[in-house]
Amino acid sequence: MLIFFLMMGVLLVLMLLGFPVALSMGVTSVLALGVLRGFDAIPWDMLSQRIMYGVTNFTLLAIPFFILAGRLCNEAKITDRIFEFAKTLVGHFKGGLGHVNVLGSMIFAGMSGSAVADAGGLGQMEIKAMVDEGYDLEFSTAVTAASATIGPIIPPSIPMVIYGAMAGESVAKLLIAGFFPGVIMGVAMMALLVAMAPWYGWKAKRRASMPEVFAAIKKGILPLLAPVILIGGIVSGIFTPTEAAAIAVVYVIVMGVFYQTINLRSFLQILKDSMMDTSIILFIVAASSIYSWVIARYQITDTLVNWMGSIVSTQLMFLLVVNIFLLIVGCFIDPTPALFILVPIFMPMVKQYGIDPIHFGVIMVFNLMIGLVTPPVGTVLYILNRVTGVPLERLSIAMLPWYVPLLATLALIVLFPSLSVWLPNALLGR
Repeated sequence: MLIFFLMMGVLLVLMLLGFPVALSMGVTSVLALGVLRGFDAIPWDMLSQRIMYGVTNFTLLAIPFFILAGRLCNEAKITDRIFEFAKTLVGHFKGGLGHVNVLGSMIFAGMSGSAVADAGGLGQMEIKAMVDEGYDLEFSTAVTAASATIGPIIPPSIPMVIYGAMAGESVAKLLIAGFFPGVIMGVAMMALLVAMAPWYGWKAKRRASMPEVFAAIKKGILPLLAPVILIGGIVSGIFTPTEAAAIAVVYVIVMGVFYQTINLRSFLQILKDSMMDTSIILFIVAASSIYSWVIARYQITDTLVNWMGSIVSTQLMFLLVVNIFLLIVGCFIDPTPALFILVPIFMPMVKQYGIDPIHFGVIMVFNLMIGLVTPPVGTVLYILNRVTGVPLERLSIAMLPWYVPLLATLALIVLFPSLSVWLPNALLGR
């Protein structure tokens, strides 16, 4: 146990000091090996092999493709068409553009798999539309931040791909497992908007006519078909989740060319930005491979499992402890490094308590998505702070009501595993 707390302590200290996540994990692993084996007996050849093994995982190929697809979606102005379609469906509700914001994020989630892509692309347009219609800037920004967290829950999902690769679980099942929880998130947020309507004095507006709905569908048919093609292809076995990510890129490029919204110059810039994001993730992957190997090689997880078993007796209590821990972690560490650090540690305990790894994957990703809108290190909050200029303190206060639907949905997912595992088991088998 001492070596585990030493590794976690050194890792957190280095990250708080501002060291890059990958460097922090690598240094921590080398220091742990030095303590355990002696600094003159560190197996550098084995460490280099672990680095190569970590970054040559076929499943991880989905990450750069989904990153690229999300950036291309924003550049291709596909978000405009999604927004207009959502507006014809729910824009007449009280607090209409708030509902449009949430529904638009749910649809866009079926294409990008990233909360950051949602907040940085669709979010900017949503906030402008809400402010132009008289909504408070802080409220509009908070709605956008909350709805952006739906992106990595509804399939496809970059965090689910990472979890699947680290846990050795079916990525296809994990992607599909997020569908019902993502829909429940959206419904819960809309319910909060309905409850807020009397307080803000929102009035219902004219419902879109059928010709207007059909016009919006015609205008947005290609973006609306994207989730159907991707998820339908995965479920039917036509292509794997990794291949689906590549198909998503091709499909978005085709839309960009068809709508004449992507040119060569912008495409090259998007490629450059996507490669930078991918490189950062792969450095973390390489370092996490060493970190995971040290933990497994010296049976640190076995010790941790025995220790946890001595203080936590039931499955529900274990999940309660883990949820509290992950919510705290999410306040300080982004989801990507958190997954690489924690999945190898948690998986033996998950199996010991008889928890379905697919169910746990949804729980873990959901917790870390809440962290994206939780100060002090809420990435989505920082993005929207730069976009709107709303001070982080005021934005954090405006976010307070939105933690209610997020935490309520999390509780439902924890208490009712079938919300996560029924659909993937029904479509793909056990």
